[in-house]
Amino acid sequence: MKINDLTVSDSSTEIEEVYFDSRKKVKKGLYVCLKGKVDGHNYVREAMSNGAVAIVCEHSVEVDIEQIVVSDTRKALATISAAFYGNPQDKMVFVGITGTNGKTTTSYIVKSILEAHGKKCAVIGTNGCYGDKYYDTELTTPDPPKLYQTLRSLLDADYRYVVMEVSAHAAALDKVYGIPFEVAAFTNLTRDHLDYFGDMDSYGSAKRKFMISGKNAVINVDDDFGRELLDKIPSAVTYGLYNPSDVFGIRIKMSEHGINYILNLMDRIIDVRFALTGKFNVYNTMCAAAICHILGVNDENIKEGIRKLKKVEGRFNIINTTQCSIVIDFAHTPDGLSNVLKALREVTKGRIITVFGCGGNRDSGKREEMGAIASALSDFVVITSDNPRFENPSTIIREIEKGVKVDHVAIENREYAIEYAIKRSNKGDIILVAGKGSEKYQEINGVKHPYSDEEFVLKLVAREGI
Repeated sequence: MKINDLTVSDSSTEIEEVYFDSRKKVKKGLYVCLKGKVDGHNYVREAMSNGAVAIVCEHSVEVDIEQIVVSDTRKALATISAAFYGNPQDKMVFVGITGTNGKTTTSYIVKSILEAHGKKCAVIGTNGCYGDKYYDTELTTPDPPKLYQTLRSLLDADYRYVVMEVSAHAAALDKVYGIPFEVAAFTNLTRDHLDYFGDMDSYGSAKRKFMISGKNAVINVDDDFGRELLDKIPSAVTYGLYNPSDVFGIRIKMSEHGINYILNLMDRIIDVRFALTGKFNVYNTMCAAAICHILGVNDENIKEGIRKLKKVEGRFNIINTTQCSIVIDFAHTPDGLSNVLKALREVTKGRIITVFGCGGNRDSGKREEMGAIASALSDFVVITSDNPRFENPSTIIREIEKGVKVDHVAIENREYAIEYAIKRSNKGDIILVAGKGSEKYQEINGVKHPYSDEEFVLKLVAREGI
């Protein structure tokens, strides 16, 4: 493909790859200089040595290479990546879901409903990209070259509907710039990613930036920030349990087998039955129903799609043994951990034992808070390691311990921690293993070592015969 097929340039130079990492070895690459913690303009010579034949930049660079100067290289990266893969977004319908918690589960519910409606739908998010097969996307919202490569593959496989988790980082960095979202949905805003955004206002601004970009909006008005969003997007469809809204639920019943409630969807009544328990899943199903209503899905298919979804990888996955039940969940924020523990408290007949840690090189301010939450809502706490990255795991554990006021133990090795919790349990207890969910690795000093909470638990249960 020639550069003039991708940009306003009249250059006929052939391009075989669009990218932004100067360290990557390519053939005939178009290197886009992104500004951020590091400035890509300073690494053009490295990119040239690795195969770049032209660059996209915000100012000229003193090198002997073809240069296309633009006002914003991040938006240019998205636009050029889309063109390189034939602009697949123009032939697809997009739903984007943003929020601190609930994005993944809500996206899978939307997928299930659309499939009940006869539509072929894929999900792109924390668990990767799922359609009929799995595509590894590395990030919750992939960078534009990977994103559009994935969309091209989906379109070629006849997918016309895509539900995307849109992270705050993706919105702030224009990763989804140019994608025509038919519906933008907001779940909630609680503490997360402050290592990057610095404060909640900046974090919220990134969510707001995405929400105002959608053709239609769905907003949780039980959330304080959601009500602020509604002032900016008064045409939005709203959902909630405690504030006036277009979509709400009544007669909510929860058990270890899931939730059952009456959904009022724009003054139409649906009897909702969902396999995952917890009040947060009432919110997730309400959000998904509102999204699909906007997309023209009938009430019966909304009901069927919610009922048919039995599991979301890494979200409230239950492993029952003769001794106890073990719940694997991705909860890695204060609000996420609180939500899961409150849901467990409503259904457990015994004690709650919580096994969790906090990621390294991320918002350290939430560690003590999560320790306090685990302490307040658990009977026993096992603090362990969870992707320490380049931090000392024992330092992270000590910071979590500051908030723990109940009986607890610190065991750095995650496998030993889980085994200890299970062996300490009594019949009827529930063990929550939180933080990793469906992740398949433990990241230590820049290396992702193969590891899965669920796989380890299943092997341990089989080995011990419990």
